[in-house]
Order: sequence, then C-alpha cells, then structure tokens
Amino acid sequence: MLNLKTNDRIENQPVIVRQISKKINQNGKEYYSLQISYGIKNYDAKIWNSNIGVSEEIIPGSVVNIWGVVREFKGNLQIHIDKILHISNPSSDLLEKITPSCSLEEDKLAKRLAEIIGTIKNEYLNQLLNNIFSSPDIKEAFYKKAAGVEIHHAYTGGLAQHTIEVAETVIQLCKIYNYIDYDMAVAGALLHDIGKIVELSNFPENKYTTLGRLLGHINIGTQIIEKYTSQINKFPEDVKLELQHCILSHHGSLETGSPVLPMTLEALVIHNADKTSAELNGFYLAIQRDVKNDDWTDYNNTFKRYIKKS
Repeated sequence: MLNLKTNDRIENQPVIVRQISKKINQNGKEYYSLQISYGIKNYDAKIWNSNIGVSEEIIPGSVVNIWGVVREFKGNLQIHIDKILHISNPSSDLLEKITPSCSLEEDKLAKRLAEIIGTIKNEYLNQLLNNIFSSPDIKEAFYKKAAGVEIHHAYTGGLAQHTIEVAETVIQLCKIYNYIDYDMAVAGALLHDIGKIVELSNFPENKYTTLGRLLGHINIGTQIIEKYTSQINKFPEDVKLELQHCILSHHGSLETGSPVLPMTLEALVIHNADKTSAELNGFYLAIQRDVKNDDWTDYNNTFKRYIKKS
C-alpha cells in the first residue's frame, strides 16, 4: 500500500498510469494532468514543467517510475511529478505488487463457485455451468478480469468476486421467497456478467475492448449462452430463452443499458442482487481510494453525493 502524506518526497516509485492528457493553463502554459494508481489507491498528479520528457509510450495502462513531491490541493493530495520514466517490460512480481486485486484468493473463489454450481439440480443448467466455467479460455479470464473499469469491483479477481456475491445474495433471497425458481435464478446470477471476460481488457490496462464497446457484455453474454447450449444435446429452448432473458435484463431498466426490462421473478431477483453488490462495492471503493484528509470523500460523480468514510 502506498500511503502518502503532504510534503512526502517520491523517488523511483512504480505506478500505473490510469489517465494522462496535455492541457493549457490560464496563462497559456502547457502541463500534463494524470491519474495514477498503486494498488487500490488513485492519485491526482500534475507535470507542471512541460519540458520534462514524457515518452509517447506513457499512455493509460502503462507502468512508469515517478519522482516528485506530494502537495495538498483543495483538501486532496496531489503529486507534482519532476521526472517520469516508462517501464517497458514490467516483471510479473512488480505488476502483482502495484495492480489492484481482490482480497479473496483465486482458489477460494473457485471452490465456492464449484459449491454453488453443485446445488443446481436441473441437469441442463448444471452441465451448462460446468462446461462454461471449465472452458480454459473462460476460466482463465474469469478470475483475472475486473467487473468494471472504475465504479465497482475494478480490480483483478473483481469479476469472480462480484459474480459470487450476486449468486450468494440470490441464494438467500430464494430462501425467503420460496416461489422463485432456484436453479434458474442462481444459474442466471453466475452468468449475468460472463460477457465481461471479453468486454474488458487485462490489467494493468483494464479498459473496454473494441468488441466490448461495439457489443457490450450483455449481448456478448447471450452469445456465450447460445454457443454453449448448442453443444448440449436437446438443451430445452425455453430454459435457454429464460436464461438469456436474465442476462439481457439484469441492469433493470432501458436507461441503464438493459435491452429489456426484467419480466420474470428470476430476472428481477438477479437485477436486485446485482445492484446491491455493485453499489456496496462502489461505495467501499470510493472510500478506499479517497485521499482527502477528513472523514468524508470528495464529491462522488457516480453516486452524486459525498460518502462518509468513518
């Protein structure tokens, strides 16, 4: 963890560049504005001296070493960079050290996923889930990708963590509302964001891929369901359609990106479980990332409010 304080001097510090842009101040002088990260923390940074050599290789997702000093600006920490050097081939150890990651280990996430799949009695859904999550391409990406670029579960392992949180919430709601189809609701929960294995790139970049921007994870997810159900002999058409509906409607409204509204009990419970997981983690990340020197975060544009840290 990089815990910085006002007036700290930074020497040869590796960080990930999240954003970088050249701007012009009121006096017509050029400067660079950056957002950099180390682990879960994001920092605002500036290069006021435009004569400092900024390589063309320094783009969002690149790993760099920086030198500079920490200042305070409007209650927030701001790093004034004196020197910045691109790291061409960062080692796996360095990437693991500076990349934001899930607090849960991959083997524990995989074990819980297998346990949840084991509770599903519908033979077609059970086989479908086992086929999807045992596929080498999907398995590798599922435990490495984030669930979002910035807002929620935006770290390695975040997609798997978010998926299991949604499934766990659905399981508990099924205990309360026993008229929900458990197998369909839990299967839909486990597959609702499966398209994100393609929609988002790997860390340290973690941005939308071209396919992700053009199609989005919801459409990609329904395509994955189409592909894997076609490989199972006599997979029921009605089960496939209801499962695809759960994916298509899980954002809950047309305004938030769902092509259709939830029209089954199972789709509705998945939407609400997804919303709960995303918002709670979004709040938590906002608190963890904040570098303001008081008990409240800076104004959060996503949630349109200040968030109390303690």
